[in-house]
Order: sequence, then C-alpha cells, then structure tokens
Amino acid sequence: MAAGVFASLSVGGELVCAQDSGKAATHETRIDGMVRSASGEAVAGATVWLERGVEATALEESTSAEGKYVFVLPKGGSFRLKVMKDGYRATGVDPLPIADGESKHLDVELQKADGATAESKAKSGTQSMELTDAPNYTVAGVTDWSNVGLHGSDATVRTSEKMAKETAALKSGAPAVKPAVASAADALRAAGDAKEKNGDPVGAVKEYEKAVKLDPSEENYFAWGAELLVHRGGAAAVEVFKKGAELHGKSARMAAGLGAAYYADGQDEEAAERICKAADLNPNDAAAYEFLGRMELASTELLACSETRLERFAKQQPANALANYYYGVMLWKKGRREQNVEEIRSAEAHLKKAIECDATLGEAYVQLGILYNAQGNWPGALEAFQKAVAAKPKLGVGHYNLSLEYRRLGEMEKAEQEMSVYDAVHKADEAAIEKERRELRQFVTVLKDGQK
Repeated sequence: MAAGVFASLSVGGELVCAQDSGKAATHETRIDGMVRSASGEAVAGATVWLERGVEATALEESTSAEGKYVFVLPKGGSFRLKVMKDGYRATGVDPLPIADGESKHLDVELQKADGATAESKAKSGTQSMELTDAPNYTVAGVTDWSNVGLHGSDATVRTSEKMAKETAALKSGAPAVKPAVASAADALRAAGDAKEKNGDPVGAVKEYEKAVKLDPSEENYFAWGAELLVHRGGAAAVEVFKKGAELHGKSARMAAGLGAAYYADGQDEEAAERICKAADLNPNDAAAYEFLGRMELASTELLACSETRLERFAKQQPANALANYYYGVMLWKKGRREQNVEEIRSAEAHLKKAIECDATLGEAYVQLGILYNAQGNWPGALEAFQKAVAAKPKLGVGHYNLSLEYRRLGEMEKAEQEMSVYDAVHKADEAAIEKERRELRQFVTVLKDGQK
C-alpha cells in the first residue's frame, strides 16, 4: 500500500472511500500511532481498522516498515480501533472518542497468538449449557431496549437486529399437515401469537413454551426461539434454538435461527457455521445467503465458510443483485487482504453485475468507488459515488464517500454540501432506529445457575 493512502473496506453495509492524507486540511481530525510487538519491535504490514461506531463505517491502513499508521478524517466521533496480523492476537480499543479537529496518538502492542484460542474462550465466558426439556433460564421481566447495552459495534448490532426480525419471518419448508381440529399445542401457539401482537411478549414466550412441552414440533420450537431472539433473549434464545436444531436437524430455518441467536450472543464463528448449514440444507433459498452477506459486511474478518456459499449463491441466482453484491464484497475483502489481482477483478465484475441486475442498488456503486479508489482510479471512483447517490438519494454512506472524494479533489464547497446531506440522512436514520428500539421491549432473562 502506498504511503499516506488509506484503503477502505465495507463494514455493516456501509463503506467509506480512500483518502490521500497528504492533502488533509490542518483542522481535520487525525489519529496516528505505532504498532509494536510485546518485545518492543515495530510490526510492519499489520492491518489497522478504524471503525466509526455511529456510522458503522471503517477505514483500513497497513502499518509502514516502522510500524506506523495514520488516519486523517473530515470529522470526529466515537471510534473503535482494531489491529490484526497473522501470527498475532487481534487487539483494539473501544470506544475511542475524538473531537472535531483533534489529533490523537495511540500506540498498540500485539501479542503472539500462541494459546490465543483457549484464552479467548476463557475470557469470553462461553459455557455449554446442558439441554433438557426444561429450559435452563427464567424470564424475569422486560425492559425498555434503549436502557440496556447492546453487544458489539453499531454495525454488528444493526445486523443482528435485522437478522432477528427476518428470522422470525422465515417460513417452514415442510408441508403443513394439520388435523381438522387444531391440537392443544396449536391453540397455545396461537395464544402466544396473539399475546405478542398485543404487546405481551412475556406472556407470549410462556405460551410458546407450553406448546413445546405438549408437542416439541419444529413449528413450536421455532416460534419459541424466535420470540426470545426478537426480544434479545440472549443465551436463552441460543438454548431453545439449539435444542430445536437437535430435534429437527433437517430444518433450514431452525439452523438459521440458531445462527442468528449465536450472532446476537456474540458468538460469530458458531453463527457463521450454523448459517452455512442452513444454506446447505436449503440451497435454493436466498435467506441464509443474505444472512451470510450481511455478516460479511459487518465483520472485519472473513467468515470461514462464507466464500463457497456466497459463490454458490451467485452462480445459482446470476440475476439476483444481492447475490452478486455480497459475493463481490467478499471477493474484494479477500482479494484486498491477499493482494490477489484476479480476485479483485472478479469482485469488480460481480459488483457491476449487481448494478446491471438492480440499478437502484446504491451500495454496489459505493463499493465500486472504494475499489477504484484503492486502484488510484480517481475519475472512476468519483463517477461511482455520484451514481450511488443518484440511484439512492437517502444512502448516507454514498454522500459520505462522495464528500471525501470531493475533499480529496480540493472541491471543498461540494464536499461540505455532501457532508451536510449525509448528516441530515444520518440523523433521520438514527431517529428511526431509536424509535423502533424504544417500542420493542427486551426480555430480562436469568440463567438458573445464577448467571445473567
């Protein structure tokens, strides 16, 4: 990577452009530092991610031969810094508040990766819960969602919320065989549906639990787990979906539900594994692939199993814009990290195909702009960002990237105009999200061993 140039990737569905730090204005925000090993030696070629938590956007930089990195930003905010390099444990700082125009120096120490897997599991506190027909938790009540901390970065949280809602809407792939008179379990599940609709989620989850005890069917288990997931039941949702997946191993939506529950609980590797299984169980259904695509967008890491599944998605549904977009983003992440020219070319081709399939998919234009910026194709990047906001005028990340591109070209008036549009769009989006969160009540669950 050339000195003074940031290359950017996508996080949480939002993407940011590269910027030449040599042209930064004196009042712009600056974050720099040095990456060292535990012995104090400079670590060259480490990947440094700076994620802006509010916008769920990120910049990527590689450390120089002296282990140095630098980011120059048009405005301040609350950031997360993550540093990664093969053979070392990933580390970071969260949150990292910095004001507009402020400069901050931050040195980072990387530890060797030996034994990291066991230690990270110990730190995470992940436990296996013995599953029985009786749940290992109790629902202690509900609370306003806005009063509780949410897991992970803003990108992860938003992805988790979207996946939870879409999981609840998944339909069973099995044919419905119903007796003439609804069973008692069906009546309990219907009662749970009614209570959820009437704003009584605690009552709903109790009805679903009763239904499972009478009839541990796929439909009843899924309704129970989905109710917990939508209301952020945490480990309880994992427990229910895990038991349901054990009993109904051929259910793609049960596997997807368990994956979404793992993701909401912060267990990303397990989540990806289960979502990939769901894609394998029902390879012609787009739902699991779209979950994987969103998870790729929200992750700084490449998901272990997503490449083959997203490739299959693109091949099976070549006219599907999202299939091409998600596969293109994954190829861009992989090609960029490995400096693989062929994969980057393939990423560009799939992003262009996504636009051919859906000319309103502004996100694909943004990703193309990022790709062109990394190649030094400034006219191509500018055109892509302009097309992004034309295709989707309320796409905040499009205006954000276009503002940075105008700033790089020295067209400050246009840059400020685009940043003003971005600010307005972002505030409206944040208000809508907060309103939805306030209206959605969250379960307070307590594990029976006393852990929360």
